[in-house]
Amino acid sequence: MNPASKYKIGLRYGIITGSLYFVLLFCRYKLFATNPRYFVLSAVISYLVILMMYLFTGIARKNELGGYAGMKEIFTSIFIVILITELVYIVFNLIYFNIVDPTFWKNFQTSTLKELQKIQAPGEQIEQQMKTFKDMEQQTSVANLIKGYGISVVIDSVFGLIFAIILRKHSPVVSNILEDPK
Repeated sequence: MNPASKYKIGLRYGIITGSLYFVLLFCRYKLFATNPRYFVLSAVISYLVILMMYLFTGIARKNELGGYAGMKEIFTSIFIVILITELVYIVFNLIYFNIVDPTFWKNFQTSTLKELQKIQAPGEQIEQQMKTFKDMEQQTSVANLIKGYGISVVIDSVFGLIFAIILRKHSPVVSNILEDPK
C-alpha cells in the first residue's frame, strides 16, 4: 500500500471547491443580484454546497487511509480546503467589486429599493435597509475582506472539526489498545 500524502486530498479538493465557489459567486452576483430574495437564497445554497464539499473532503481522506482515520488526519485535509476556498472568496470579491463591476452595490441597492416598493414595505423598513447598504459596501473593502478571511476560516473550521469528529474511525488494533491498554 502506498503511503498517503498528508496534503494531496486537501489540495485536490481545495482546487475543486475553490473553483466551484468561484462559479457559485459569479452566478450569485450576475444572475441573482436583481432580486434580493434570490440573492440571499443563492448565498445560503452556495454555503451549504461548500460545507458539503468539506464533508466530501473528509470522506475522501478517510477512504484514502483505508477507512480508518483519526480526527487530525481528516481535519488537516478539510482545513487545507477551507484555506483555499476562503482565499478564492477574497480574491474573487476583490476583483469583481473593484474591476469587473464596481457599481454592483449601487445597482443591488436600486433593485432592492424597487423590490421593497413593489411589496409596499413601510418607509422605516426601506430607510433601514438602505442604511445597511453602506455597511455591505464597506465589508467588501480590502481590509474588511482580509479580516473576514480570518473569521470565515474560524467559522468553517468549526464545521470541519465537527465533520472530522463524525468521520473519525480508529483501526481495530488502535481501538483495542485504547480500550484495554495492558
